[in-house]
Amino acid sequence: MLFWKENVVLIFLGKTVKMNHVVINNYNINPFFYHYFNSDEEWLCLPEQPLLDYVLDNIPSYITTIINFGCANGRDFIPFEKDYNLIGFDICPIDMIKWKCKTDNLHYYQCSIEDYLDKFDHSDLDLKDCLIYTQGTLMYLNRKWQNKFVKHMIDRGCKNIVLHEYAHDSKTPHEKLHLDPEILKNFERKHFRPLEVGPPEQQPTGFLKIDYEKYK
Repeated sequence: MLFWKENVVLIFLGKTVKMNHVVINNYNINPFFYHYFNSDEEWLCLPEQPLLDYVLDNIPSYITTIINFGCANGRDFIPFEKDYNLIGFDICPIDMIKWKCKTDNLHYYQCSIEDYLDKFDHSDLDLKDCLIYTQGTLMYLNRKWQNKFVKHMIDRGCKNIVLHEYAHDSKTPHEKLHLDPEILKNFERKHFRPLEVGPPEQQPTGFLKIDYEKYK
């Protein structure tokens, strides 16, 4: 798999953080998003519950690596940190991130989805042993990039993809996921937030493509 790395050791808030880190590019970040990377709010310190409800127990045994695009502070890596290799992509500099997951098994790429698709050599990339997860990330891209990203993953053998995004028919005034029907038909749709948070049509939705039975 074509992921290259650089070992770094940081001292962050008095804690030694060792991990593999690569900077692909530097990006301007809207201050609105800072809390996703360094907040101690409880809801930003725990993994999304649907990862436990719908995903964790259904991952095929052949999966070795979890790749999270839009990993933020790593909270959604927590359920996987003991048993899988972890690869995270986001646009935040590493020294701004207050990690919530273990980092000794984490490769972090400061890299946008557009740069991942355009600046990596994918010629020998095989993703059949990977689960791909996005968290409120694809919806910020235009339709062309959204579809290019998902098609790229499928074309490179990935059979396990979880997209946690606002759906195209969501009633919220927010950026949304707009996948072509031929791509979208591969995914099972599940609501990813409890009803007490708000009506389903106003909440992010999970789109799951999980190889449930083939390798069980």
